[in-house]
Amino acid sequence: MKRENPFLFQGDLQREGYFEGWYYKQVNAMRDQTISVIFGVSVTSSDPHAFVQILLTKPVRTYYFHYPIESFRQVGDRFWIGNNQFSQRQVHLELRQDGFECIGTLDYQSTTPLKRTRYMPSIMGPFAYLDHMECNHGVVSMNHRVNGRLSINDEFWLFSRDTGYIEKDWGKSFPKRYIWMQGNNFKTSEASVMISVAHIPFLGLSFEGIIAEISLPNRSIRIATYLGARRESLVHTQNGFTLTLRQGKLRILIEAKMDQVGELKSPKHGVMKDTIKEGLGGTINVTLQRRNKTIWEDRSTHCGIEIEGYK
Repeated sequence: MKRENPFLFQGDLQREGYFEGWYYKQVNAMRDQTISVIFGVSVTSSDPHAFVQILLTKPVRTYYFHYPIESFRQVGDRFWIGNNQFSQRQVHLELRQDGFECIGTLDYQSTTPLKRTRYMPSIMGPFAYLDHMECNHGVVSMNHRVNGRLSINDEFWLFSRDTGYIEKDWGKSFPKRYIWMQGNNFKTSEASVMISVAHIPFLGLSFEGIIAEISLPNRSIRIATYLGARRESLVHTQNGFTLTLRQGKLRILIEAKMDQVGELKSPKHGVMKDTIKEGLGGTINVTLQRRNKTIWEDRSTHCGIEIEGYK
């Protein structure tokens, strides 16, 4: 079923005010560089189109490529936008615009999807069964190996068993207030963390929703509103913030730092007219406690970090 495989196209190209976007992040550890590739569709009467966004660091640079909606094609779990191809196993890019060029192919091996149950068919838990949520979230792979080569303005980016991550969003709009972060370049081998805290409109009311996955070599820990999680604190710092979440006897403390941010286009009622700021080269320090005793602590570089609407 679609809800159990978030990589599949979840929507309808005839649905007014709809967006769907796939997000790939890969780290070239040798060159200390990170690139995120986002592709998707914006279905609106005013400007229906497919798109590819590129976010690079360091330094942070962003690029947006606009394509006719008819250029978006799908066969099974493989997608095309123009000559660009996307799947869970490979990305092929042929992007040229205003003096910027990105050409090449990345291959993905040993992808790690989330474990599923009937109650939790995806990271959304039971909310995955509800239609017409403002924004749905899916995690495709928490951590995998990236191999390949990209030519970016005649500079070669080589990937050899580097780290990657894939997720996606779909619906009407991004939340008016949210925090998101992802890192999988910890000292702990194969560790990966994704955390999201967001304002969720629901049945005419609203609540603060939490979804988080801590993937460690021998286990995964889910922290979520539907499992009783809540936010204890959020404190802004000079170049980031600290966040504390609690779920029963579990407590997670995060210190996030963003030195540089880039602007990405984001959807509002399907229209890619808003902008968000992502710190792609950020760092997060994560401390996981049980009964106030630290059971795991580590630091990841090359993180994606966003915070919007929280004052």
